[in-house]
Amino acid sequence: MSNIFYGWWIVVATSLIHMWGAGTFYYGFTAFFNPIVDELGWSYAATSFAASLRSIEGGIASPLVGFATDRYGARRLLLLGSILGGIGFILLGQIQTLWSFYLLFIFLSVGSSLLFPVPGWTAVANWFVRKRGIALGALSATMGIAGLVIYLINWLIGLYGWRHTSVILGIGMWAIGIPCSLLVRTRPEPYGLLPDGDAVPHREPPDRAAASAQSLEEGDFTAAAALRTRTFWMIAILVTISAAALHAVVVHVMPYLISIHFTRYTAGLTASLLILVSAIGRFILGWLTSRLDTRYLLALALLLQALGLLALAAAEGFGMAALFVGLFGPGYGGVITLRLTMQAQYFGRKAFGAIQGIMMAILIIGTMASPLLAGFCFDLYGSYRPAWVVMAILLFLVIPLSILARPPVRSSQT
Repeated sequence: MSNIFYGWWIVVATSLIHMWGAGTFYYGFTAFFNPIVDELGWSYAATSFAASLRSIEGGIASPLVGFATDRYGARRLLLLGSILGGIGFILLGQIQTLWSFYLLFIFLSVGSSLLFPVPGWTAVANWFVRKRGIALGALSATMGIAGLVIYLINWLIGLYGWRHTSVILGIGMWAIGIPCSLLVRTRPEPYGLLPDGDAVPHREPPDRAAASAQSLEEGDFTAAAALRTRTFWMIAILVTISAAALHAVVVHVMPYLISIHFTRYTAGLTASLLILVSAIGRFILGWLTSRLDTRYLLALALLLQALGLLALAAAEGFGMAALFVGLFGPGYGGVITLRLTMQAQYFGRKAFGAIQGIMMAILIIGTMASPLLAGFCFDLYGSYRPAWVVMAILLFLVIPLSILARPPVRSSQT
């Protein structure tokens, strides 16, 4: 056990936090959608607006969380996020009005912003350099297990109803998030270690370890310098479109499948499999970054995502739904890992949290609008299919940006 590089324990701890946090609050909302609408009588658009509020809060909080992670460390943010997230889920089970639903969603969004994904991604990126693609791929891949959380939520709702299920999820947030957050350390240097478990020359003390690692950061970009590069904005645009498509699917995939006569069980199974299958793209494409150009891998992931949406639009039975899962899952999973790896490759780790927070704030534009527009599409036309087609077209259009996003030139001003 003592021979295992501590960075891998960081991967395990943050993976468990991301699995439960993403599975309950981000991916799990689709399982709550229909029970809430059925009991409280809200429209699809009104209920979807909660997801848009989540995105608005995320857009405001992500840069702040990124800067705070770089300054104060990931552990403090993860601990606070776990506590607030548990409280939020317990209170969610008590809501009666649309406005209380919105307010609780904002509260939960604050907790989730502290809990995932920026602090965990930042910690893992700081503990690895050569093995960063594998480490981030493993972290992202384990989030695929969040698909099982959707299935668990669906099962619990069937047994106890959505209100009691929400309380159970809040308790689970405390049980998993609090102990795991206490294991996390943001950087290896204060503990006399170097990224990837490299040996410190001549067994130097921790301050020398930090000095030895300084050369790794001398050419790193500050957040302000990254924002001045064309490459940053190319990545931001394509990530925004990808995230918009993902967010609309995550919120509406079960309502859509139910609307085309899937049973609730089959719709829930499809939603769960989508997240599980995404682990293929998350890990394999991350692993391939040490062998192939990240730009071309990112283009492939976007292509898979677009083709998956076309399959979803054409779905009539489980066959096309399965094709959608097999294409869209690895596609969006790959985009998540590859954009993190590309950011670290291009801009370094010195301001990884701050740069990632700003990137997350930008992509919120897409994640805020897409669930609401998809809900309006269904309210107006009685079908989600036009929304899936439009999103697929947008994904095709941004594929060239991934090829053109070359490493920015580092200067003395960065």
